[in-house]
Amino acid sequence: MDEGITDKTDRTDKGGGDGGRGGGGGNGDDDVGPTGATAPHGAPAGSAQALTHISERIQQTHAALSPQLRQAARYVLAHPEDVALTSMRRLAEHAGVKPSTMVRLARALGFDGYDAFREPYRLWLRGGESAFVARARTLQERGRGEAGSPGTLLEDMTAADMAALRETVGAANVTALTRARDMICEARTVFVLGLRSCYALASFFHYAYSIVHGNAVLVDSHAGTLFDRLARGDPADVALVIGFRPYTHDSVRATDMAADQGVRVIALTDSLVSPLAERASQVLLTDTASPSYFQSLVPALAQIQALLALVVAEGGDATLAAITETEHQLDIMDAYWQEPKRRRRPS
Repeated sequence: MDEGITDKTDRTDKGGGDGGRGGGGGNGDDDVGPTGATAPHGAPAGSAQALTHISERIQQTHAALSPQLRQAARYVLAHPEDVALTSMRRLAEHAGVKPSTMVRLARALGFDGYDAFREPYRLWLRGGESAFVARARTLQERGRGEAGSPGTLLEDMTAADMAALRETVGAANVTALTRARDMICEARTVFVLGLRSCYALASFFHYAYSIVHGNAVLVDSHAGTLFDRLARGDPADVALVIGFRPYTHDSVRATDMAADQGVRVIALTDSLVSPLAERASQVLLTDTASPSYFQSLVPALAQIQALLALVVAEGGDATLAAITETEHQLDIMDAYWQEPKRRRRPS
């Protein structure tokens, strides 16, 4: 699974939610909409089926939604547990939109108000079904509907990734990437951390970066040494930490440990209120929403590729010399397969 699927809350929600698993909680001043609001006509009564119906409604209306509503809808699809557990204001903060946007999204999907929109998510969570199971169930039920053709599904997955990728070239993200590049180029040591599915992203960054610079340390849990690798970090160092909801405990603990030692943290994550972003000097935001059962890592990989490209573009002759030396060593080791040379036939 992704970064760890057992926890349905994170520390950013302490005191900010409105009831945990199986709990109701009051409306509070964060929640807009009548308590007795009802679901749209024709919506199925069962909680899992209701979530499927909401997902289908989002897919059907996506093209007609405003950019802010689309952003909110993508977050809802990727984080159904957040809808159930957090207040509307906190949910909007996680999604990067205004609270009123969540109300407008609920009404755009045919609900009388936000309370009615959230109720199916609360019922689903009380039923004990995890977010990954809910997404998989939605995917399977979608396959039995009109939008279930493989071509349509792949188009929707591509559209979600393209929407997130477009944000990569936005001015705010370019500024964030440039600052992250400067931090990395100035660092004595660059620690790179990503666990579970995010390990692949961390490993790729470490491998590609090491072609150019020799000061990267891949932080992993091999032989129980996850925290050992960070033990000598100090303010001269930088840690690139990668993680998305649900966040792995060890990723959060390692980030806190690095920050406590003065290491400057770059967090590649999905929200400004992510526990990884809380102690970060620089945050790189990426959207993980996907119609699939598993969050998309495509936008995060694009962020990493962009960061690597900026590092090399700024590197000058020293970077070119390092790449040349690396390629020379790879040639000596005969690292890559090559087309065999054809032997000349004797004349």
